[in-house]
Amino acid sequence: MGRLISIASGKGGTGKTTTTANLSIALGKMGYKVLAIDADLTMANLSLVMGIDDADVTLHDVLAGDAHIREAIYATSYENVFLVPGAVDWEHVLKADPRRLPSVIKPLKPEYDFVFIDCPAGLQMDAMNAMMSGEEVILVTNPEISCITDTMKVGIVLKKAGLAVLGFVLNRYGRSENDIPPEAAEEVMEVPLLVVVPEDPKVREATLEGVPVVEYAPDSEGAKAFFKLAEEISRIAGLKAKVIG
Repeated sequence: MGRLISIASGKGGTGKTTTTANLSIALGKMGYKVLAIDADLTMANLSLVMGIDDADVTLHDVLAGDAHIREAIYATSYENVFLVPGAVDWEHVLKADPRRLPSVIKPLKPEYDFVFIDCPAGLQMDAMNAMMSGEEVILVTNPEISCITDTMKVGIVLKKAGLAVLGFVLNRYGRSENDIPPEAAEEVMEVPLLVVVPEDPKVREATLEGVPVVEYAPDSEGAKAFFKLAEEISRIAGLKAKVIG
């Protein structure tokens, strides 16, 4: 049985989409069948990162009632990895009903080893509907106190809502002398630190090229961190859900 995992954060720009893409591809390389869903309905970027920018049918069409979810699933150029892209035009955003997200996404669980849901930041309605489409959650934060505390609040809300919080990714660590150290971040977050992704120019280069860093520069420090995250998620995903259940 597959795993439904939401990728969430308290603030925008923390690297949720980068994490979703790289984690999906890393797990695909490990032999898992993976579906990544761009559920950030107003800022859909996952398709651009994963190389599908001309989709005829998107998640927005599904949420507007104009298509079935299976019409919006595309094979990517990455082994074992599939994508449900979002639309980038405002007309589609206005028509999409985010309240339908859980009922659309949850039936896909048996068909994949992992379904990752790239969620909007914060706790607004569209973000909550996206996050509640999962059963487990990975939080993504940057090493700044405001970002960490906002993401911690999201984690608390999702725990109370019944999701299993697997832990958090400390992304872009080392770009400032004022970065919160990993140990301090873990103390504030009160959930396990899954991996520290260092500030790495190769990640930025990969983003500009439209290729996730685990494919673009697999020996870079950033890519190594995402491969480590994939190994950790393959080990623990599902365990906490079983305990909570």
